[in-house]
Amino acid sequence: MPQEIVEQALTDWKTADIPERTRAALHLLQYLTKHPLELNKPFIADLRTHGLDNHAMEEVANVGFHFNFINRLADTFSFDHLNKEQEAFHTKMLNRTTRLLRNTPPKPSWIKDTDGQIRPIELARARQTLLSAPGEIPPSLRQAIEAFVVTQWGHTRPPAQPVPQELISCLQKLAFSAYKITDDDIAALKTAGYNDDAIYEIAVAGAFGAAIVGVERLFGILYGDNMSMDTMA
Repeated sequence: MPQEIVEQALTDWKTADIPERTRAALHLLQYLTKHPLELNKPFIADLRTHGLDNHAMEEVANVGFHFNFINRLADTFSFDHLNKEQEAFHTKMLNRTTRLLRNTPPKPSWIKDTDGQIRPIELARARQTLLSAPGEIPPSLRQAIEAFVVTQWGHTRPPAQPVPQELISCLQKLAFSAYKITDDDIAALKTAGYNDDAIYEIAVAGAFGAAIVGVERLFGILYGDNMSMDTMA
């Protein structure tokens, strides 16, 4: 993608002089991030009219997941965000990497997981590890945290153990507005008995839950019971 297109898209993708296929991809990215449960079949059908096939939408979902996951961790722990020049550079590198890998996607790229949700294979594996591996906090608590954040968006999860009361405020911020998490929030968790490693695991489980909602919604539409002809090709 030419650098001038990247710069225009970063300024205002809705009005920028960019290819309609690029605008459609950015529109999907916005919905994955801000309105995941508003994704539906008519919306996806409209994206197809602008040149996005299933593989392209999977690529957008991959970018969206990492953007939402990493940004929430950055906000939680007050990491520095990229400036406009860094964003442009990393977007260019991601584009180049995507072109190199485009011909070697896994087949199939998705799996119907044990809870019935359809996920990209890599994220299903990562989720399994995240929610079951030994850690500072028990896997059952990580499962509860991920489920709590997912259900904050109105998405579904099998019943899990209740989230401890002292985590709820922080997790609600993490779900929607992680930038609102303050040093006082982190200090309160420490006062409640959570050390740095435990707080990190709490944040990772919560950020993963928030980031995967849109991906699950999209993959459910693309590869659910009523699969599109694009899927069957």
